[in-house]
Order: sequence, then structure tokens, then C-alpha cells
Amino acid sequence: MDPSDPRHKAIPLPYCNAFCLDPPNPQNSRSSFGYPAATFQVVNRDDGHLYCLRRFDNIKSVNPKIASTVLEQWASIEHPGIATLHQCFVSQRAVFFVHQYIPGTRSFLQVANPPTLSEPVIWSAICQMVTVIRRVHGARLALRTLDLRHTLIQMDALRLRIFVNCLGIVDALEYESRKSLQELQAEDMRNFGRWILSIVTGTNITISTDPQTLQNCERYCMQNYSRELRHFILTLSRSQNPPSILDVSRALSGRLMDELDSTQLSLMRTEKALSGEYESGRALRLLLKLGFVNERPENGANRRWSQSGDCYVLTLFRDYVFHQADGAGNPVMDLGHVVTALNKLDAADEEKIVLSSRDGKSLMVVSYADVARCLDSTYHELCSGSTPPQALQRRQQQGQPY
Repeated sequence: MDPSDPRHKAIPLPYCNAFCLDPPNPQNSRSSFGYPAATFQVVNRDDGHLYCLRRFDNIKSVNPKIASTVLEQWASIEHPGIATLHQCFVSQRAVFFVHQYIPGTRSFLQVANPPTLSEPVIWSAICQMVTVIRRVHGARLALRTLDLRHTLIQMDALRLRIFVNCLGIVDALEYESRKSLQELQAEDMRNFGRWILSIVTGTNITISTDPQTLQNCERYCMQNYSRELRHFILTLSRSQNPPSILDVSRALSGRLMDELDSTQLSLMRTEKALSGEYESGRALRLLLKLGFVNERPENGANRRWSQSGDCYVLTLFRDYVFHQADGAGNPVMDLGHVVTALNKLDAADEEKIVLSSRDGKSLMVVSYADVARCLDSTYHELCSGSTPPQALQRRQQQGQPY
């Protein structure tokens, strides 16, 4: 937002760098919970992390004690399919809810042209939601926000990921509700059936949806999907006494195993990609060490750091890796040679290489292990005589030169 935007005053400390997540020029300033609200992406100054902050104004039924109670109930609920509630508090005559911010996600209703989902993708989404409900119900709580407005999705070429958002808000806003936990959890299961029908048809179906729309959506499901899926939806959404989440888990045990296999494959792909980044980090560490020790001007008089000292091998190795030329004197830009040499240096390979001075009058036969030992000893010697970063920071604060 623009620094002069008056909405910055609506953001309490320690949050800053607000970015409004509400759609521009909304027709109705009331949120899906029935109260005036505003949603922001913010940064917490204490930890530097991104969060999603919601401000509800004119809420007289929520006091600091209720906010603290709701936070205590939900803060410990962690699950890969839940946007965790981090804070709930009353300030500036408003109620604030701070949830985990999940980059790259959108509400299902924010997708401009919702794709027609294949049945395996729908069953994957069902299995993900079953694990979320099982976690919440196992903690003796109820979701109470299970519809497309509060469902975040991440879609890519491989799979659809589901996240439940806004948990704990209804608990605070309707704290005085007299419904029992059993009633709330049963309503969760009915809403689960409506939620499945919603993602199948792309229409947000709630308890207030008119019968004609509901009938059209059920007809669409019957025409395009299997009888098993349609029966599963109707069993949940139309039953006065829907099955518990444990019963649903047992009925979906086979599909849950398929989802576990899919998750393990996704994890393997992620670990493979991460290992590549880790290897890049090892090469960067070697490059930083070489940059620190090569040709330091303040050590020119020191024989160990001079062109005839022990560190001469590091200068020659630097030229061997980066400054090669062909017979005509043209530079050789071989990235494969650079990566191979750095990997062998990192592994302290015993392979022998020939290092040459720039004038070609001096030759040296060493192994990568010899170069690695020289680099480590020289770098450690340099570190032992260096100025700690804390001392540099103090000098900078005092206006003294380095």
C-alpha cells in the first residue's frame, strides 16, 4: 500500500509493511462472517515472517479473555493442511486474527475459471480434507469454516493441495453459542459433503443454497462422476446423523493409502531438488574461501602469503579453474570444468592435476586433496587473526573506520 494510505493506521504493532488482500472496490465491506472486516498481508517486526492479519470492527461480544481462550485452543493445532492461528487479540476497538500466510495460494472462489477436476484429483482433495478434520475433531474442536470461501488451494501440473483457512474466527465471534461439540462436529461432516460437491461443480454450496441449485449440482455430479463419489457426497450432506470422521477414515482407507504414496513421491522429488541446491551451496562455500585467501594485499610482505609461499598453490588453482585459455590465447569458458573441479576439491579427491604459472615457467603437480588441505589451513589461519563482526558493528555505530 502507499505510505500515505490511511489503512496503515488499522495495523497494530508489531506488524508493518501491510499489503491489502481484499479485492479492489468490494461491493460489500462485510466479510463472509457477517461483520465489517479487512484482510492484510503483514510482516512481524519481531521475527520477520509474513502473516495474514484480519481486522473485525464493531465486535462488542469479544473481549480479551475470549480472544485469549480461542488462541489457547487453536494455537497448538498444527497440520500441513491448516493455516495455523498465531495470534488473536483485541486492540483499537477491533478484534484481530493473525494466521499463517501461505504463499502461492488462492481461495477456490478467486480462481477466475475453475478447472474441471478429474475424479482422482477430487479423491486426493477429499483425503487431504479428511486428515484435517480428523486432526481438529481429535483435539475436541470443530472447523466451522468449511466452504470454498475459506479453502485455499495450490495447483500445479502434478497435484492439488488444500488448506483450511480462518480457523478460530467463528469460535470467537460466536463464543456464546450454545451448540454442543457433538452438534458442531456433525455440522462439519455435513459441510464436508457440501464442500466436496462445491469443488466438483465450482459452485459454493452452503446450508442456505436454494434447492434448485443443489439439485442441478447433484445432477451434474451424477452425469460426470462415478456412483461411488455421488453416494459419498449424499451420505454426508443429506444425513441427519452423518458418519463421524473416524467412520469416514475407515471407509477411505484404500484411497488414503494412495494419497500417502503420492505424498511420498512428492517428498522424494522435493528432496532431490533440495539436494541439488545443497550441492550448489557447497560450491559457493569453496568459492567464498578462495576469494578470502587469494592475493590479500595486506599480507604482501608475509612470505606465506607471497607468490613464493605455501599459498601460491591456491593462486595457481584459481587460474586452473577459471582462467584457462586455448593454444591461441582465447579464454575457455567451460562451466563443466569449473563444476567438476570444485566438486573434486570439495571431496578432497586424490586425482593429480598440473598447475602452471601464468608465464608457463613453473609447473606444480598436486592432488585435489593437497589443494583442499592448503585451503582449509590458510582459511583457518585467516579467521584466527580476523576482527569479529560484532567489533566491526560497534565501530560502525561509533562512526569509526574499519
